[in-house]
Amino acid sequence: MKSGIKILLIAVVTVFLVLESAEVGRSIISAFPDSSSRKPLALNQYTGVAYLAPALCTGSLLTGGLYVLTAAHCLNEGGVKVPAETAIKATFKLPSGEVSIPVSNYYIHPGWTGYESEVGNDIAILKLKKAAPPSIEQYEINRKKNEVGKVLTKVGYGYIGLGAKGQDENSNSEAKRYSGQNRYDALIDVLKNATESDMSELVLGSQLIFDFDAGTREQDALGRHFPRLVDRGLGKNEIATASGDSGGPSFVDGKIAGISSWGYSDRGFFKTNIADIDKIDDNGSFGEISGDTRVSFYASWIDRVTKNP
Repeated sequence: MKSGIKILLIAVVTVFLVLESAEVGRSIISAFPDSSSRKPLALNQYTGVAYLAPALCTGSLLTGGLYVLTAAHCLNEGGVKVPAETAIKATFKLPSGEVSIPVSNYYIHPGWTGYESEVGNDIAILKLKKAAPPSIEQYEINRKKNEVGKVLTKVGYGYIGLGAKGQDENSNSEAKRYSGQNRYDALIDVLKNATESDMSELVLGSQLIFDFDAGTREQDALGRHFPRLVDRGLGKNEIATASGDSGGPSFVDGKIAGISSWGYSDRGFFKTNIADIDKIDDNGSFGEISGDTRVSFYASWIDRVTKNP
């Protein structure tokens, strides 16, 4: 695939992961200054969405309280092996304070091949050293393949910003939790035969895509390229993602439907009708396209990994 369409990485380089060519991971960018998504969530909201350090990713606590769902690219650049020195903690931020629990084991999907292939399978599960306290929310996964057309609520840590400018790299130094909404426009399958990129190795059905609409035709990226996908967005509720939210959940009907995986300008896929509002391909500005790992596609694998207490 074209190297410009890159899986998202973290905003900094950690001691166990050096991927200079990788694009940064994503957090919440609001469409407009008066959007409610500009304000951090109250500490009693989405308490089961964890901050993962030193990976600087996001994860979500699954039902049972022992496993955290996140993205494979938070752990390595490809394959199932995790560097021996990896020592991640999941931190849950609550009204009563922070609860940090070390990760005891890592499970990466066997089909994960990394940043060069960008075909999918960007999913991993972390096993905590002990179960999280019952005061922390736990989440079910979405098992129904009914996500397209649904409004998603994305939650994560990291930079914030505005659609007209993209991410603000001086923001959110305290890693507060933010959320906002968008709508799943399609499966990634629509890009297979419609772009300049070589997507012959794409895992069909494994990703959900959405664009960052400004309420205008010009920035409706997927609508410009696919007339049947015309959708000018959710207005003030519309969000995109920026550095810091890799692995974070997208909720549909209260269940985890997607995992933040990648984002890029539509010019990385198409030659004409550029919708990105600026010339920066990966800053989360209006007109960029984002991809989530589709959790329903991997439900059986998640069940196999988490069946043991």
